[in-house]
Amino acid sequence: MSGATAFSCRRAVPVSIGGITVYCESFRATAARVLSEESTADGGTAVTNSAYRSTRLVFSGRVCTQGQPEDFILGFNGLVHSAADFTVEYMGLIYGGCRMLSYSFEDKGGEWAEVSVTVVTEQTVERRADP
Repeated sequence: MSGATAFSCRRAVPVSIGGITVYCESFRATAARVLSEESTADGGTAVTNSAYRSTRLVFSGRVCTQGQPEDFILGFNGLVHSAADFTVEYMGLIYGGCRMLSYSFEDKGGEWAEVSVTVVTEQTVERRADP
């Protein structure tokens, strides 16, 4: 007899982004390396340069609008305009040196507003050290 586990729901994971807690329901991380190639005299290809591009992190979810929901917009807007970096920890991984690239905030009149936050970091991802 084989058994199957049904996933009926996934709980939103709280993540602090610049001091603002987003209940993350969707996460995407992308990173890339750029290579420069040149033709060789014998018709082959040689890699002449290799550069790492920043890691882009997209957190989508919700924030609670009870109290003063405008504080979220002020906080996110401040991060977009700031040159200061911050650290984000998610799924046991630490992303240091983050800077906010963009955000969207959609309040539909309920207890929660939908948000999407995009941050970038040029630092290497690290695993959280458990005590």
